[in-house]
Amino acid sequence: MPLSYRTLNVTLVAFIGLLSAQSNTVSATDVSAGNASLSQTLTQFESFIQTRCIPCVREFYSIATVPFPAVKTPTFAGLAPASPAPNTRAGEMRLELLRAYPVGQQSRQHLAMRVVLSVSAGSASTLYPLGAGLLDEDEVPVLVAALSQMGKSMSAAGDDSSIPLVDTEFHADSVRMGTVRTANDSLAYVQVAPADPQFALKQVWELPAMYLPSKDIPTLERAVQQVNAKIRSFRGQ
Repeated sequence: MPLSYRTLNVTLVAFIGLLSAQSNTVSATDVSAGNASLSQTLTQFESFIQTRCIPCVREFYSIATVPFPAVKTPTFAGLAPASPAPNTRAGEMRLELLRAYPVGQQSRQHLAMRVVLSVSAGSASTLYPLGAGLLDEDEVPVLVAALSQMGKSMSAAGDDSSIPLVDTEFHADSVRMGTVRTANDSLAYVQVAPADPQFALKQVWELPAMYLPSKDIPTLERAVQQVNAKIRSFRGQ
């Protein structure tokens, strides 16, 4: 066999093998190559609804509501521009559980926690939506553990005015919760940023946030625990 033909034949076989491997990978993940860039900006739950849940059943469960008092916005002296609002408005955080599965196929269910933030719009009975974020079910118990650790670290932390800012935070998908301690303030906060995949890299003051006293971190933890308990009940655990 001439050398040039043999080389071409080997190259063709390698190319076919590469295509086969790519095809197997796409089949295993059940996500087409055209959806790769889309999946990078969506949660697993959102990607499932868009690509593999047809026709789709979507269920919504309201799990817990945490009221947020009006508190003084922390000042980040020397680190950030002064906040135009000296106090954050009172409001609430609502935690929901979302469940989705193809019609007649509950065994293929996907679950996610939805965090909805609302602030007072001038009266106690009127709330203005600040935003909402999603957290895939496998991240929910991780958030519970993180909040527990934050609560313990805040209670054990000493005051050190030489440190201008200590920000301890958990972030996943489009949800971020954490604690921020400055020379004069010590608060917990919740942020959501579904349209900003790089929000975890931003400073706490660069995104809208709802603050509450750091002593209320266990309240956040218990609320997220309720969502996790509901997830476990659906999973039969």
